[in-house]
Amino acid sequence: MIYDGLRVADLSTGLAGGYCSKLLTDLGADVLKLEPPGGDLLRSRNALFQYLHTSQRSMVTEAAGLREWVAAADVMLESFTPGVAESLGLVKLAPVTVSISSFGRGGPDSTVDLPEPVLQARSGSLSSHGHMDKPPLTVGGRLGDYVAGTFAALGAVTAWRRVQQTGEPEHVDVSMLEAMQLTMGTVPTLMARFPGGFLGTFRWVMIPGNEPTEDSGYVGITTVTKQQWLSLLSLMGRDDLAADDELATMMGRGKRAKETNELIHSWTMQHTAAEIVDLCAEERVPAAIVGNGALLPQFDQLEEREVFVVQPGASFVRPRAPFRFSAVPDRVMTPAPALGAGAPAAPPGPRPRATSASGEARPLAGIKVLDFTAFWSGPFATAWLCAMGAEVIKVESVQRPDGIRFSAAVRPHRDPQFYEKSALFHAANLGKKGITLDLGHPDGLAIAKRLVERCDIVAENFTPRVMDGFGLSYDEVARVKPDVIMLRLPAFGLSGPWRDRPGFAQTMEQLTGMAWVTGYEGGPPIIPGGVVDPMVGTHAAIALVAALEHRDRTGTGQLIEMAMIEVAAAVTAEQVVEYSASGKLLGRRGEGGVYACTDDEWIAIDVEEDLLAGEARAEWCATRAASDAVDELMAAGIPAAVMVLAFATLDDPQLRARAFFAPIEHPLVGVQEYPGFPMRFWSPGPEGGWWSGPAPQLGQHNDEVLRAELGLTDAELAHLRSEQVIGDRPVGA
Repeated sequence: MIYDGLRVADLSTGLAGGYCSKLLTDLGADVLKLEPPGGDLLRSRNALFQYLHTSQRSMVTEAAGLREWVAAADVMLESFTPGVAESLGLVKLAPVTVSISSFGRGGPDSTVDLPEPVLQARSGSLSSHGHMDKPPLTVGGRLGDYVAGTFAALGAVTAWRRVQQTGEPEHVDVSMLEAMQLTMGTVPTLMARFPGGFLGTFRWVMIPGNEPTEDSGYVGITTVTKQQWLSLLSLMGRDDLAADDELATMMGRGKRAKETNELIHSWTMQHTAAEIVDLCAEERVPAAIVGNGALLPQFDQLEEREVFVVQPGASFVRPRAPFRFSAVPDRVMTPAPALGAGAPAAPPGPRPRATSASGEARPLAGIKVLDFTAFWSGPFATAWLCAMGAEVIKVESVQRPDGIRFSAAVRPHRDPQFYEKSALFHAANLGKKGITLDLGHPDGLAIAKRLVERCDIVAENFTPRVMDGFGLSYDEVARVKPDVIMLRLPAFGLSGPWRDRPGFAQTMEQLTGMAWVTGYEGGPPIIPGGVVDPMVGTHAAIALVAALEHRDRTGTGQLIEMAMIEVAAAVTAEQVVEYSASGKLLGRRGEGGVYACTDDEWIAIDVEEDLLAGEARAEWCATRAASDAVDELMAAGIPAAVMVLAFATLDDPQLRARAFFAPIEHPLVGVQEYPGFPMRFWSPGPEGGWWSGPAPQLGQHNDEVLRAELGLTDAELAHLRSEQVIGDRPVGA
């Protein structure tokens, strides 16, 4: 195990801290859960608690007894209100302190505590979900807690690396608000302000999405690209609509929702969900049966890959760890501890700390990454490496640039450089160097392999057949660079019956139950819309930092295989464990907790703390302005927040106070304010922000990289351009 022997003192309570400690445990850490006499409140959700705290130990202690245990740890995890850990003298007592709170330290709302459903309103997520003619829709499944916990684990392993380099204690200060703003919407502040955008927010449900079928189930269909939509039209026998350019866009289908839904339903209601999935697979249209806690463990792909295993000490099933390392076996799991079980008699002595040089360098300085990833999940992972000081060389081709470039709001006929103006592409690729290589050309493949020789990490997120077809499987890459770390992020894994199926974030949300628990009462499932990509990317970044730790210690590289579906299953585990343990099938969250006020604004209320009935609550809100209602509720101890429009979160005073957004200038889109990562960490701080510069233009660094790394001459570069092995404009654009 990579972090075998790493001592973690877990003082946190609840879901976000529990998921952070689970991920550290999966990687080999020795986690001692320090609980108050009544235990973690999450123990009341027994199966979920067992899933999160497998292979850990428990000790009951009062606040006064915490210091000696924290001082003996390498990492301390806590989720107190900001200021409490400081008052107890716990911050930086261990080499790494990880704090998770609603808003993070600093700013006007630092000590405010809001639960995840209410934070959705403040983060901008709530304003983007649901139908315009219904209340805004809260995403089910507490995904914001899981996201925050994942970032906390990423901060922990990266800070631990830095501590070993410098000997300086680190404090990772995670803000749930920032984590949710970054992941539960698709860079809405940038989308609104990039060329072609507008300052507005609207709610929409993806079409096609989760469609009813003949067998009374639902099938999830995703058409991100125009070709996928055209392929679906062909399957439906409606090639006559292929020339309708408006229907070929998500926005256009949304405008003509009634017509488009009738078109799709007339076809899906003639087939079972399984039949539709098989038909779509033949035409490479992403499709999936909409899963839930009962269905998910039965899917062929997950059965063959043994994704679900029996919980130790219990009889229910739960997901395995989301990481698969070729050089490190999975941890042998032991039961979750009873309250106080497994506690050591006395704390071990603290470890001696390194006293190395200056702490100015970022923790991954000197690491070089060859990044073949595209869209959002893979680039999100390598963005963390770049922010931490690694040199990241992004590889595209003029034949097939990163597909997310084409999500720009400006249209090709109006702007010939539209492919340089995608807000999401920019946000996911800040500070990287961009080159183009046609890997299907012998010269392009040869150059790629020469670059592999000079890199520590190679990353890709295509379907397995793509890189294998180029001759860049892990085995082939490792022959070129024996100690390379290779990250492969396929949708469904490198093996199994679904191996070569395409899959997007929406597909994972459909399959793994995220859609199942999101939707209006009595209505169909609705996908959360995008959270899977950054969540997968964050898990992948954790695995990469861990693999570097392993290579530092052993000299051995390895393959990291992370299937998107397995990460998504890890964060929807409650549906499976609850159904397996009790037979209870968790359903839609519904629209409860969101209410209209007199000023045409909406507020979100924590319905678990508010004792009013839903109808009375709605009547009460309807007589007050939103801000007044929230003030009254908060004064009464009931968590609430005004819904912030997604594009307007740029002006949130808390985010501003913590400098969450940073201005970066790009020659084609000007100065834009980009979100950072949802934490503050390392002693000197990221001076000047997280990013070293803007996202690259297509092929911008061809000459710089190929000259500096490989010594190519002007004549050789000119020849490569003439053969379109390299270039700076998409073929046909």
